[in-house]
Amino acid sequence: MADLITSAYCASVVASSGNANAATLAAIISAVSDSVTRYCRRSFIPARFVELYDSSNQRFLMLRQTPVLLLNSVTLFPTGLNPISYTPDQFDLRPQVGRISFKPQATATLEMPFPYSFGYRRLNAIEVDYIAGCGFTTTTASAIVPGIQNVTPAAISGVNNNQPWTISAGATLVVDPGAAAEETVSVSAVTTNTFTAAFTQAHSVGAIICGVVIPDDIALATALAVGNVLNQSDLTKQRESQGKTIGYEYLVRPGNLIFTMEILNILNNYRDSVV
Repeated sequence: MADLITSAYCASVVASSGNANAATLAAIISAVSDSVTRYCRRSFIPARFVELYDSSNQRFLMLRQTPVLLLNSVTLFPTGLNPISYTPDQFDLRPQVGRISFKPQATATLEMPFPYSFGYRRLNAIEVDYIAGCGFTTTTASAIVPGIQNVTPAAISGVNNNQPWTISAGATLVVDPGAAAEETVSVSAVTTNTFTAAFTQAHSVGAIICGVVIPDDIALATALAVGNVLNQSDLTKQRESQGKTIGYEYLVRPGNLIFTMEILNILNNYRDSVV
């Protein structure tokens, strides 16, 4: 899993991180990034998901990962003898909450109890292929061959889910996420409508390009948690001292020393309550 922040960003927030060994700091950032992701029960780094859902006679379906960046396909009864495939343009998508529903003009099937629903109650009857996470998607305007290439994407910047984004030098992009040719590239240069990167895989016209835009408050919470790990011994002493001052022995809980109340107040805004 990719990290939610860089060492440079951490150093700009936590002064003591500059005293840490580079390898140690990188390991702590990775561990805290994983902990933040697990606590919030969602993937902040954009990724492709192919998931199975139970069907019901409801007219909508709530996807597990949000925000949704791209809906690739929906298939009813994927393991049956006659799977029914639908294209993204047949659905209304509410990306922030991950809600999809059939548009009125979508073709109904005989399996459905009434038009535009997801069918009778069955286990694992719906397969949804989509990309979700905090970031953006665009596509390639031409095929890409291995090597250092200048790529013209469909868009070099824009706004997605009310979050502005741009492809800039130093950015990390994932090309063809979830496909056999998936690879991660680093942007070395940009122009008004192209970017340059080194590729090891070939990609066809229209290949999906995924970028990351971590919310500012999530990045801040992650950096503060890294700082708490680096200063854990001092925090422990401070908590023990406070406990003795008011007349009781403080029971040290390491998790509370890392995800403090201030950090939890940020993370709880993103925590998925549906498991």
